[in-house]
Amino acid sequence: MKKTIIIGIVILVSNVVLGQTPKEIIARVYAAQHMLKTASYSLKRTDTLVTGDTRIMTGSVKIKTDVADALYGFQFWCKLDDVNVETIYNGHLIYEANNNTKTYTINTNPVDLSHVFYSTAGGHVILTDLVKLDTSKAIGFMLSQNTQQYYLTIKYADYKQEDVSKRYKIVTIDKKTMLPIAVRSHQEPLGRVQDLYYQITNIQVNEPQFNYDFTSPTFLTEYNQQIITNNVAQNPAYGLKGIAAPYFELISFNNKKVSTNDFKGKVVLLDFWEVWCGPCMEAMPKVENLYEKYKGKGLLIYGITSDAKQLAPSKLLIQKRNIALPMLVGSEQLKKDYKVNGFPLYILINKSGKISFVSEGYSEDVEAAIKSAIND
Repeated sequence: MKKTIIIGIVILVSNVVLGQTPKEIIARVYAAQHMLKTASYSLKRTDTLVTGDTRIMTGSVKIKTDVADALYGFQFWCKLDDVNVETIYNGHLIYEANNNTKTYTINTNPVDLSHVFYSTAGGHVILTDLVKLDTSKAIGFMLSQNTQQYYLTIKYADYKQEDVSKRYKIVTIDKKTMLPIAVRSHQEPLGRVQDLYYQITNIQVNEPQFNYDFTSPTFLTEYNQQIITNNVAQNPAYGLKGIAAPYFELISFNNKKVSTNDFKGKVVLLDFWEVWCGPCMEAMPKVENLYEKYKGKGLLIYGITSDAKQLAPSKLLIQKRNIALPMLVGSEQLKKDYKVNGFPLYILINKSGKISFVSEGYSEDVEAAIKSAIND
């Protein structure tokens, strides 16, 4: 009897130490994810669709955790193997770089940012559970294991009104790292199988040599930006052309008041930028050159940054780079008035106080518009 009791106690203790319950395994995964800083991996995704078709995608991903990012909690670079387009999310915007055409686009639309895993090609190979295991809305858990991995099954309630049943997710957890390395999401709408299987085939965690710059990727200096020049639907700022510049009164970086009342008879270029915007910083020397070239002919240029949380880093960056452009502290109201939803954004105000030119992204058209406004 004593031997039996002792053996039972030993088995019980071993189970606790090894974390044999789903709750304990989830806690250990969260602890491991808390220590995760960077990850690079390859992934194979196999989708079984309700049509009965199978879709296979493979790609590569680089991730850097970011506790300040409320949307995902990480920044990332990703690329499908058979699509020569790179997608980067840096917590504020999405870059998509086309390596065939040597061009890139910038997207800061909040709706698109929140759907990046569906709206971009590379986003299809992002395994979000790697960084933050999602157990929300679960109604039950099951656990199994082999010598190398745990298999955590997360059960979800059926959507009875939509006739969606057998909803579950199986998370494969590596015992060495305690990180998820595969996820199978399963449900059966109208009795038809939909099964999405993400499987990491190679992963490097917290690499000392990891140094990818998500804010200023190298293609910003090598590729040309594709600029939407007249699409009001995607950028409402283009709809401002021809109207009187909305009034504002702002404080400069050196605590001086600047208002649109000071612009009478002047040509004024407003450069909306943020410190986390790589193209903004790449273009700023060009804007500074325009200022030096045309200020004697009546041109005023003001840089405007409105991200209150990044004001101190913005001032420090301007100081370190010795940028002589006058800088103003913007506001959310100013962004609404000037329809700012992408960076960099350039808005030119002519001598009569009307907006005569708008450009999301820098191009040679900025200088051409300045010359035209000065000569009017």
